[in-house]
This record gives sequence, C-alpha cells and structure tokens, in this order.
Amino acid sequence: MLASFVAAMFLAACGPKEQKIYVVSTNDMHANIDNFPQFAALMDSLRAAHPNLLLFGAGDNRSGNPINDRYADPSKPIYELMNAVGFTLSTLGNHEWDGGPIALRNALTWANFPFVCANVSFDDTLKMSNNYPYLTFERNGLRIGVIGGIQLGLNGLPDSHPKNCVGSHFVPIEEVLPQYIEKLRDDCNALFLVSHCGYEEDRETAEKFPQLDAIFGGHSHTRVADKQTINGVLVTQAEAKVKFVTLSTFTFHNGKLVDVQSELLSVKDFPRRNEKVQALVDGYNSNKYFHTVVTTNLTPIESRESLGCLMTDAIRHGTGADMGFQNPGGVRYDTLAARPVTMKDVLALDPFDNEIVQFSLSGEEIIRLMKCCFVTDHGPIYCSGCSYSYKVDDNGEMTDIKVKLENGKPLNMNAKYNVVMNSYMSSVFDYEHEDEGTSTFRTSNDMMLEYLAQHPEIDYGKVTRIKKKKK
Repeated sequence: MLASFVAAMFLAACGPKEQKIYVVSTNDMHANIDNFPQFAALMDSLRAAHPNLLLFGAGDNRSGNPINDRYADPSKPIYELMNAVGFTLSTLGNHEWDGGPIALRNALTWANFPFVCANVSFDDTLKMSNNYPYLTFERNGLRIGVIGGIQLGLNGLPDSHPKNCVGSHFVPIEEVLPQYIEKLRDDCNALFLVSHCGYEEDRETAEKFPQLDAIFGGHSHTRVADKQTINGVLVTQAEAKVKFVTLSTFTFHNGKLVDVQSELLSVKDFPRRNEKVQALVDGYNSNKYFHTVVTTNLTPIESRESLGCLMTDAIRHGTGADMGFQNPGGVRYDTLAARPVTMKDVLALDPFDNEIVQFSLSGEEIIRLMKCCFVTDHGPIYCSGCSYSYKVDDNGEMTDIKVKLENGKPLNMNAKYNVVMNSYMSSVFDYEHEDEGTSTFRTSNDMMLEYLAQHPEIDYGKVTRIKKKKK
C-alpha cells in the first residue's frame, strides 16, 4: 500500500506541471470615464479569481470626452482612473499625440504604469520617459515578453495632426519587430504584441510573425467576440470606449504553451460599480459648464453622415463658403437622441477643434479631394453646399463621382469654388491642388457654437448627401 502511494506521488511529480497566465485587454477607451466604475468592479472580481493577471491597454486612452480632454490638466482624469484600476501597461495610440508633445509627456508622467511602443523614438529635448520598446514580466513562474506598436498613416505619422508629432520619429512596426522577437523569443515562455495598428493590420502581422503568441489590438474599434487565431497567433480587440474587455487565458505545461482561450466580457452590463472609482468619476463630471444646453435636437440622428452634415453646415455658415468638407474620422460619434444638446455633446463630437482653412479649389481639385479622403480617411467625405454619388471599383477606389451643387447644377470641373475644411485635412490629405489655403484663425467648435446659437432647434435626423451606387 505504501509502495503504491509512493509510486503515485512519484508519477505526479514527474507529470506535466500546468501553469496559467490571464490577460485582460481593452483599447480605444477615448476617455469614456463613465464606464470606469463598472470596469473597476469587474477587474476587482477578476483579480479575486486570478490575482496575478495582467491588464493591457492598446492605446487611444484620451480624446473623445471633453470632461477629460478639457480638464484643467488635460487627460489627467483618465490616467488617474487607469491608475485606480491598476493597468499593467499601455501602448501609445495615435490620439495620445492630440495635445502635442507636452500633453504626451504629462500623460507618461501621470501614469503609474509603463508604456510600450517599439516603433517610436523622441528627441532628447522633449524629455520623454516611461516608454519602452518592450517589457518582460514574471507570472506563475513564467516569463512574458510584451512589445508595443503604433499604426502609421500614408505620411509616415500616426493619425494625428502633424504639428503634434514634431520631435517624435516613427518607423513601421514590421521593421522593428524582428529584432525584438529575436531578442525575446528564446528567453520568454510567452511573447505578446500590444498593437494600436488596427484589426486587419494585426491579422497581417500574425501571418508574418508566427513567433508571437498573441496580439492585443486597437485602433480600428473592432469587436472580436469569438476567439480568433491567425497562423497560430491569438488576435483580439474589444471595440472601444470601455464597453467591453477581453479575458485571454494561456495554459502551459512545463513552461510550454499548449492552449489559448479568449472571451469578450461586457463592462456596460456588469451589475456592480466600484464606489471609490464612482466618486472620482462624479467629481470629474461635476463641472456645470459642460451641461449647458446649446440647442435642441428634434429628430434622432442615427448616422455619422448626418452629424457630418451638421458639422460642415456650421463651418460653411461661419465662413460664407460655397462648400464645406469634413473627414469622417473627425466625427467622433454616430448617434444623437432627440433631446437637449449640451456643450459636452458638441465638444465630444469634435474633440480636436482644429482651425478652419479656406481654399479656392476647382471642380477637378474637389474630386481629387474626395478621392483622397476615401483612401486616407477610409470613407466618403462629408459635405455642405453639395451632394454626390459614387461607385467603388475592384481596387477599393472611389470612381464615377457625380457632384450636384446646392442650386441643383452639376459641379463645373473648371470653375473655382470657395471651400473650407479643418486644418488636419489641409495638412494630411495629399492631393494635387494649387491653392495652399488660408487659415480663418477660427476653430471648428467656435463656428459650431455660433451656428447653434442661431439655431435653437436642429433637425438633421434624415439629412444625407452621399449615395453609394452599385457597380
């Protein structure tokens, strides 16, 4: 009997040792602080079950909520809340640059957790700290390597105003990944990438770099509800604005990864709130200025285009231009209920508040602008003073564009038109045009508030000016 017991103990000791790593990941929070009390309570529950879990943020922590973005110390609320929830690390998203280098440096300082981003470097004069190309962690006897990366646009910069990126230098993430994979792979039981590059780009990265075990992604606001593995690499993303988080479980036998599972968890449906975090959020939300009513929306708005029409009408009204244009990425939400509209609603719709720039463009140049926006900003441009139809060819490019002016006449390819757009578009959109543009020295929000002051009621619920035609 004793011999049998000893034999069983020996076999158990020689059998495979199971170890687990738990990772919670979120992305593109855009300062949605109102979900943090539930987020914190959910994390309390998960940590009670898995005390050594890792919590990753995949970038774009700021930009989207004026309570945070126009705070006395812009973005301090979101980082105080991230500290309270206990983030392990975050990568840098393109919107981390929205406030310029000083705001970015402040964020890196306020965070009680490190950042990882391998494809950015900074001029010494900026005195940036707390950002690393990669970090390693020990959990349950396992070594975990975590690399960070950020997307770059066609201009070689993240999707932020170029003036905000001065002193920051970027290279494509795929150019630097090989050196860090080579450095870390043999020494780590698990190798992760926290990516602010977009879901499709992350899938391509997984195809190229099967040495990675998982990519925790952001930027495209993709909800990955079910486990997705590409070339053996787990690829996750949890939509945006702290509506969801992803819980990923990595199981090892004797230090070798043998199983990966992931589950999307709803934050907004979690039944409890963390009271201490709720008190912080209530304090941030106590500023009465943001609750000032500026107009009343009569009909529910259920599309980003309708809001884009409102925004372009405001800048055209403020300048007397023939046409106004707005990039779809600059419209930061897509629904607005029939209700009083507050200052917070206005500033959240357009958190960037760029200067408005005036151009003299020919009809032909306007068509080029439209085609450029479709590629650069991944969607049709929003407009005022005109409407248009288009097709998309097999290469994904905009074709057969037919523009009709507000007076019902077609766009004259040779005529010159007075056109306004925001300074982000004027700086980033690369299309052939003669006029370099002239700043109005007024911002988009100034013009929006002026427009709404003259329109105590708005009705944009059914307004559309774009039609996509079938091939």
